[in-house]
Amino acid sequence: AIIAAAAVGGRSKKSSEIKEGVAFLKAQESKDPKTVEQILTEQKKAKMQAERAEMQKKLEDGTIDVWSLFGDSVIMGDSRAVGFYTFEFLPQSRVLADAGNTIANIKDHEDELVQLNPANLFLCYGLNDISIGLWSTKEDYVKDYASILDELHKMLPNTSIFVNSIIPAQQPAIDSTPVWGNIPEWSDAVHQMVKEKGFGWVDVDGLVSEHQDLYDPDSIHVQRDFYPLWATQMMLSVYDEQQAQGDGSEDVVSSSDDDAAVSSESIVSASSENVASSSGKSSSTSS
Repeated sequence: AIIAAAAVGGRSKKSSEIKEGVAFLKAQESKDPKTVEQILTEQKKAKMQAERAEMQKKLEDGTIDVWSLFGDSVIMGDSRAVGFYTFEFLPQSRVLADAGNTIANIKDHEDELVQLNPANLFLCYGLNDISIGLWSTKEDYVKDYASILDELHKMLPNTSIFVNSIIPAQQPAIDSTPVWGNIPEWSDAVHQMVKEKGFGWVDVDGLVSEHQDLYDPDSIHVQRDFYPLWATQMMLSVYDEQQAQGDGSEDVVSSSDDDAAVSSESIVSASSENVASSSGKSSSTSS
């Protein structure tokens, strides 16, 4: 009797949903097709925004362990990126970064990148690029950066490449190195190029503005507590790309802890079992 009642209830609910759908369609018949299309687009956008908010909540409250999502990802960059392994969040084998690095150093890791063949590649450069003197203008820098991205895409055709916005310096660091005051301008130029070429973008500016207390005393590096926030932003960028490609949000956002663990794999196409063991810790935190 209970099973029968449940079945009846299920059929009743489905019937009600069908009636609502039919009623909606009939109501649209008298409307202009463009108006109907706009309504449907707005509904889809609202649904996607709600699902993204749910995904972000699960990452921030720990329902989904953000670090488990980096099993098949690689981070490249300068000393700011080095913190991902010096603070022991990720194995050093997955963080190809060194103090003083610029985008010119990416070629030094080509063999490693090909061997790792990551699902996602995150680039975290800019601080030294602006101050080291290899590029006198942002236009020259963007031109070289674009060529490097094209080369990476040829080398790693199945890898999603994401460029992080350049984390700005604060005072008094800008007083000692005035060109660092140009970071926002250079970052905007890189963003425009990345957008035009269709690569992924990780906007870190909002996090920096909200958590200025998490800068180191040197006013250019960030503290340990900033890295989980940064990692979450990276994975939300992966989520956004999947949405843009129409991968389906239902596989990513779920209502239970068990489902969340499964959905984590759908974000990066790999489980945390692929994470290599970390060997050798570096204490360098210079730029």
